[in-house]
Amino acid sequence: MARSARFTGSIRVFSDAIQLPRLGRLRLKEHGYFPLDGKISSATIREQAGRWYVSICVHEDAKDPQPARGNIIGVDLGIKRLATLSDGRTFENPRALRKKITALKRASRRHSRKAKGSHNRQKAKQHLSRMHARIANVRNDALHQATAQIVARTKPDQERPRVIVLEDLNIAGMLKNRRLARAIADVGMYEFKRQILYKAEQAGVQVLLASRWEPSSKTCSCCGWVNEALTLSDRVFVCLECGNVQDRDANAANNLAALAQ
Repeated sequence: MARSARFTGSIRVFSDAIQLPRLGRLRLKEHGYFPLDGKISSATIREQAGRWYVSICVHEDAKDPQPARGNIIGVDLGIKRLATLSDGRTFENPRALRKKITALKRASRRHSRKAKGSHNRQKAKQHLSRMHARIANVRNDALHQATAQIVARTKPDQERPRVIVLEDLNIAGMLKNRRLARAIADVGMYEFKRQILYKAEQAGVQVLLASRWEPSSKTCSCCGWVNEALTLSDRVFVCLECGNVQDRDANAANNLAALAQ
């Protein structure tokens, strides 16, 4: 169970340290994350998998972002690929859980076989917690890198997409599919959507959520023909009307972008 404590009062932030009430000055392993100006109202320290993290609440005057004026982007989320964009870019799924599932099961068995209350059980629990934290960190890092590149908050107005189109997926319903539940959870689709929404708001980018019933994968992005027989195993879209042959995810991303035209 994670432990945490919240501090208020006199809190000072330095480039490589933070000073907290009753604890004094603590060195930071990672530098350059905390803003050195602004009013700090509180700080929270928490422990996770044997490591300690500190977060601060800072009050600053936020400026309204300039509206983005770049091209419209459609984003198709998937399992094999994390995201496929209508401009041709793709972001690979790190499959953090899948790559570590065998080692995770082995560590879980070792933990369950240790005597309750023993020192060895505590060490096994700590090892298991570190593995879970590592998997979560790899997944979150991939999501943050992908969403940051899509929103492009640090780029000029004309290089940021003026509209990003996402599917409003029924993720809770998708997780009920026992064959795909683990793979879907390993992608982090809900977290991807959450990051896109708040980063786009900060960057002056509009986000359009397409209906979950929109047949973006089954519709030809060239002529509009709908392939009702398309299945999840079909990775290439072939149009029988105009002869368009395209990657399934790229075709879906193009259809999503067209919704905002």
